[in-house]
Amino acid sequence: MRIVYKYGGSSVATLEKINAIAQRLKFLHDKGYELVVVVSAMGKTTNELITTAQQLSSKPNKRELDALMCTGEIKSITLLAIALNELGVPAVSFNAYQAGIYTNNNHTRAFIDHIDTTKLEKVLAENAIAIVAGFQGVTESGDLATLGRGGSDTTAVALAAALKCDCNIYTDVSGIYSIDPRIYASAKKLDTIPYSDMMELAVNGANVLEPRSVELAAKFGVKLYVGQSLESEQKGTIVMNGKDYFERIIISGIAVKEHISLVSLKLNNVDKRLLYKVFGIIAKSSINLNMVSCQNFLDNTILSFSCSLTQAEEFIDSFKTDADLNEIEINIQKDLTQISVTGTGMSTHTTFIANILKTLTENYIEFSNITNSEISFSFLVMPKYKESAIKVLAERFEI
Repeated sequence: MRIVYKYGGSSVATLEKINAIAQRLKFLHDKGYELVVVVSAMGKTTNELITTAQQLSSKPNKRELDALMCTGEIKSITLLAIALNELGVPAVSFNAYQAGIYTNNNHTRAFIDHIDTTKLEKVLAENAIAIVAGFQGVTESGDLATLGRGGSDTTAVALAAALKCDCNIYTDVSGIYSIDPRIYASAKKLDTIPYSDMMELAVNGANVLEPRSVELAAKFGVKLYVGQSLESEQKGTIVMNGKDYFERIIISGIAVKEHISLVSLKLNNVDKRLLYKVFGIIAKSSINLNMVSCQNFLDNTILSFSCSLTQAEEFIDSFKTDADLNEIEINIQKDLTQISVTGTGMSTHTTFIANILKTLTENYIEFSNITNSEISFSFLVMPKYKESAIKVLAERFEI
């Protein structure tokens, strides 16, 4: 049986943990599994590398920053391969170039274009374990490029899709919970969750899986399992196609995204066709848009969207360089918290939305910028309301 395993940074944070993973992989290899193992950088290595670069430049060149960050994963794959070989298990490490993972040229937030699995297939045919660096790819011009935060998840699922096999994501939690148990201790662990609900939770702040990895899994039908590193038996969560419950709403959970910035632009008597230029800047900056709202009035248009502070600042820097946009007023609200309730059928069950707002109001929780989709309802609060909002909603809807 062929399978892709992925271990996050906390799982390979020390040599002791790397040895323990090697022992687990030896057990699976001895049972006849064909293994491709994707690993992240050890512990907080990536953060440390970024901090080091920022000591030399407040805004490091992105090409060089990518080259620097890629060294973290390369260290992990080589150490794991050494540990496996020491146990008598043939293992070969692969950086992005060797693994054939090709991306576009968008440094620090690259997207995978295609994967050439020729070398990986050769190693698997020789009964060796392939250890692949997560989080990175190579551009057509040969430069290293990283996939953004959580990119090792994306690497693992993309490889599983290319190799036509399942994918197991291992981390420091025992599965996917209805709410982050570090925020709400009474959160329920989910045995299964539909791709669509998991995608919505991930986009809205559930950090257990990177959103692009879920999107890829759904697109290519990759069976995705999330569990705790070194578990003796599978007790985690399977992400898969959901069951049809006709018109009964099914609540999957609550996602929280902190340190959100709300960017608002006001176009006063300005040619509204300039909106396309604004979105062009957003696209060029690869901003992950959320909570987008555009309101047209007689004499102005107001556009708002939420994103991280870093992306908001990048947007403003690019925005200021375009003279055509000088007449547009721009404002940023910083350090907000986004709370999203996720469940299939959210848009058609307006009574449910009314109950969310009633619960918040009755508990004197101030909220703003409400938005909804087919499977989620989101709103913004100040950080001081985060814990109370989660608690009252979790109790009200038994999440």
